[in-house]
Amino acid sequence: MSNRSFIPVIVASLTLLGVERATGASPEAAPAASPPSGTPEQGAPIATGTGPLVTSTIVELLETVQEGEGRERRRFVAADRVRAGDEVYYTIRVQNPGRTPVRNVVVTKRLPFGMHYVRGSAVGPGAEIQFSADGGDAFAAAAELEVHAGGQSPRHATVEDYTHVRWRLRAPLAPGATALLRFRATLS
Repeated sequence: MSNRSFIPVIVASLTLLGVERATGASPEAAPAASPPSGTPEQGAPIATGTGPLVTSTIVELLETVQEGEGRERRRFVAADRVRAGDEVYYTIRVQNPGRTPVRNVVVTKRLPFGMHYVRGSAVGPGAEIQFSADGGDAFAAAAELEVHAGGQSPRHATVEDYTHVRWRLRAPLAPGATALLRFRATLS
């Protein structure tokens, strides 16, 4: 057996951060921005590796609720309705349903239509995180990402240029394990 480590099941407990989960959204909010027609699930994540992988995405807003005596309580609510300027929290669950480790796991998520990545917000267990600013053709680390506009000199990409986020897991995903990949984006 090789000495490679496996990514274990990762359990996230936001209650440790004083944040709880809830359902629903404020009734006065506008419907979430829709992607151009033909776009799968507002940019559903694509996961590849040496074996089967199952993904799901949780899309939430962090809501602050005022309680008596000046106290606040924060909780996550489903992002059913999003307003311009709202910061949206994305959690991508990547599971290995198989009986053998999956190596070379790469997960790519297109940013939903009208959303702009929040700088420094992408995280993942032992993952190399890269971005694309050209529709997913080329990826690089944020510090190295460039935009090549027709006939002009390349320039450093800004978060407004980002079209995709990609995670490359450095270790195989163990059988039955789930990795949680996260990022935030704002609606423009």
